[in-house]
Amino acid sequence: MARKLNVPVQGNRILIAQWTIALSAAGILLAVRQELALSALLGGLICVLPNMYFARQLFTRKHGVQMPGLVWSAFGAEFVKMALAILLFAIVFIHYEGVHPLALLITYFVAHACKWAVPLLMPEPVTRHTS
Repeated sequence: MARKLNVPVQGNRILIAQWTIALSAAGILLAVRQELALSALLGGLICVLPNMYFARQLFTRKHGVQMPGLVWSAFGAEFVKMALAILLFAIVFIHYEGVHPLALLITYFVAHACKWAVPLLMPEPVTRHTS
């Protein structure tokens, strides 16, 4: 049975923003040149896919996990996320001869910046409990 991905709202918003950046950049560049669009899409995927892995690993843990185990789990998930990004970059640059590095890297970095931009531009609403 599949486990439900229980990512906090802010994490969902970041992933949605990253997907939006990746697909929008590819769509806009499709009007210019197909190779640019594919490079932008690949750059976005190189950013989004490792982040989805990280979110899944970090936020599907049981609530009873002790703090040291949670911290090591986060470090391990971050290490695998970085390794996945490096591996995906290597695969694209080695196997895709028509890659446009500028389109790929700009889309990657703009999508990556969503981690900082989304919490600043769209903060989560504060819920107040009244007793």
